[in-house]
Amino acid sequence: MINFLQKNLAMGRKSAQGLAKGSIYNALYFISLMVPMSLVYHFLEDVLPQIETGQEVVFRYTAYIIITIVSLLVSGFFYYKQYTAVFVSTYEESEERRIRLAEKLRKLPLSFFSNKDLSDITNTMMEDINILEGLQSHAVPQMAGAVISTLVTAIGVIIWDWRIGLAVCWIMPVVLIVTLLSSRFQKKHLRVHFETKRRVSDQTQENIEHMADIHANNRTESYMKEYRALLKEEEDMHKVSEIAMSIFVNGGQSLLKLGFATTVIVGTMLFEQGSLSLLKFLMYLVVAARIYDPVGSVVYNLSYLYYGSAPLERTRELENSDEMTGQTDVQFDCFDIEFDHVSFEYLEDTPVLHNVSFTAKQGEITALIGPSGCGKSTAAKLAARFYDPTEGSVRIGGHDLKEIDPETIMTQLSMVFQDVILFDNTVYENIKLGRKNATEEEVMEAARLAHCDEFVCRLPDGYQTMIGENGARLSGGERQRISIARALLKNTPILLLDEATASLDVENESKIQAGLSALIRGKTVLMIAHRMRTIEEADHLVGLTDGRVVESGSPEDLIKDSHSLYRRLRTLQLGE
Repeated sequence: MINFLQKNLAMGRKSAQGLAKGSIYNALYFISLMVPMSLVYHFLEDVLPQIETGQEVVFRYTAYIIITIVSLLVSGFFYYKQYTAVFVSTYEESEERRIRLAEKLRKLPLSFFSNKDLSDITNTMMEDINILEGLQSHAVPQMAGAVISTLVTAIGVIIWDWRIGLAVCWIMPVVLIVTLLSSRFQKKHLRVHFETKRRVSDQTQENIEHMADIHANNRTESYMKEYRALLKEEEDMHKVSEIAMSIFVNGGQSLLKLGFATTVIVGTMLFEQGSLSLLKFLMYLVVAARIYDPVGSVVYNLSYLYYGSAPLERTRELENSDEMTGQTDVQFDCFDIEFDHVSFEYLEDTPVLHNVSFTAKQGEITALIGPSGCGKSTAAKLAARFYDPTEGSVRIGGHDLKEIDPETIMTQLSMVFQDVILFDNTVYENIKLGRKNATEEEVMEAARLAHCDEFVCRLPDGYQTMIGENGARLSGGERQRISIARALLKNTPILLLDEATASLDVENESKIQAGLSALIRGKTVLMIAHRMRTIEEADHLVGLTDGRVVESGSPEDLIKDSHSLYRRLRTLQLGE
């Protein structure tokens, strides 16, 4: 059972063991609830006749009371055990599952996120796991308990009197078979419903993120029209999926009533023939009224399991995604970055880089130049092993990045990209993210070099001011300065700069360039710039056009070539 739960519900072994124990306790709880019925029958058959004849029954009467109390205590004990076993294991599994998925996301290549919407991943982490939590805490243990207890009870009533026992039980396998055969039909409609819900979630997040653009382009009316149409589609699919479930859940539970009818018919016939006592007939009617409730629960929970099939598939898809792995004990003798005949494409048959080769040497500033869309930022991301090349190799100090664990690579480089990522925390903590064991003096020195003081002094709580989600309370230039301070604090042998000062005005750009000059001394610097004056101190330039290297050399050499890309860009921007 434990292996079954691990395989079919994607659970950890410890949680599967807890759920298995809870299911067994739940079955014992259901079985213990049948004990009072048995006691009632024996009491009526054993004690009442003696009362009528005036015999002493105090001792037996007391015994029945004691047994009844004990059975209730046992039922309570089993309920408590199944409750604690199931819910503790379920909540622990939800926590562990989210941690496993978070760890998984941390190790996935960025290509995975390029093909997934953020809301899709968020829903898997939150909503899908909540659905699985409901399955594990309610559906699975209740169904397992109902199946075991019903099977035990069915065997008992058939052994007691096979004729009326079969009349009670014949309908149960019929209902279960019909429900099992309906799985494909139910899963089909539920899967479509879940996909529609996911599209609504994606559209909602996209609309919120781009609300300013929607208003700026007078698209509010059309946006609402499209959104209402999508919501209507989701509502219709929800109705269809609910109908698909209710047909079999309510239909199965209604079909079970035939079992009670056959019990009455067969019992009446046997009673009239004199082969069944009135007391026994009444007890079978009580059993028939009680035994179908657990079966109805099985029918409902089977449909709930089908309901959880789509979230389970999405969770498994995420857990089974290929990770970026590699060696963690790599020793670097130098930090040259080498691109050796590198080709790369985000989408199949849509190449971004073609046979790119160059070397960014340690102690030098290597600048990538070229028009927008030529592959400069992609090259920087390959150097950080955010992606792996389609062809060729990227090496640091002679080590192929494909063979190095991404987190090991990250310990050797700092990055300042155009798209700054900040957390909903204080300015201080966002800077300290560069090196968590940094002292306060080191954090403040990095902030000073990045000229953060100039805007932090205006914040209500200074460096302890909360800056909102992704620095929403700051300007683009202020966010960029925090990112630069973070890189200054990390102080690694390799520095990747992708338009690091693009969001700054000329005055602040010049100040921060001075701070960066201190940082980059003796390091391997790969710089991307559109503004030619930001690369005046570069030692080596690599010109890219349409993903291909079209020139390579020092600024002094390239400026002499009247046909060079560098000279053309410099002339366009600076008029030189």
